[in-house]
Amino acid sequence: MARTAKYFGLVPAGGAGRRFGGSIPKQYAMLGAKTVLERSVEALLVDPRVEGVFVVVANDDSIATALFQGNPQVKCLPVGGQERVNSVLNGLNHLLENFLVNETDWVLVHDAARPGLSAAALKSLIDQGSEHVAGALLAVPVADTLKKTSVAEEGEVIAQHTIPRDHLWAAQTPQMFRAQALSMAISECLYKGAQLTDDASAIETMGVGPLIVPGHVENMKITRAEDLGTVARLLGLQQENLE
Repeated sequence: MARTAKYFGLVPAGGAGRRFGGSIPKQYAMLGAKTVLERSVEALLVDPRVEGVFVVVANDDSIATALFQGNPQVKCLPVGGQERVNSVLNGLNHLLENFLVNETDWVLVHDAARPGLSAAALKSLIDQGSEHVAGALLAVPVADTLKKTSVAEEGEVIAQHTIPRDHLWAAQTPQMFRAQALSMAISECLYKGAQLTDDASAIETMGVGPLIVPGHVENMKITRAEDLGTVARLLGLQQENLE
């Protein structure tokens, strides 16, 4: 009898966060009394169906291990790659090769810099994604008017035309897929030289479309230093605690 599929989080946290600036990677910036990474990982563990979270870090990174020391549900994997997609693939392959997950287990890939994931959104993702053959991802409808631009000789950015926003969604994480399927999809895309901006992009190239589950604004990704203040306000954290 086949084992019932389990749920695991996978958090790629090997990046340097070049756009964030500062002396430390953005996942280790303080957001209130905890780091961004701690909050992002803990958000995944709110749902009791998530049995554990694997954090993919660079092989010379000792910070994450210290942060989660004593938490048996979190394990750091020092197999981070050059880019996010490489870290995700390395993490998946490590888990599969060492039998830490089964091929059909669900893996929820979550950005290390999305600390605002709500319990309700996570529950909806697992509930609905489990019933969809291709998996699922959180996303929000695009609200802003989109412009196609060009750059003039003087360096000015010029609006060329407006892009209709009907049927456009901004992808968030977690993105939830079967472990083996995601590993194979990413491997195939990298072999072909495809540019992947998220994990769902790899699944889409296999000819199947993952389900869109509505996310929420608090689940924004921290990209620049000023985003810390925005996320703190969204989460109701004290601004003065931010360093």
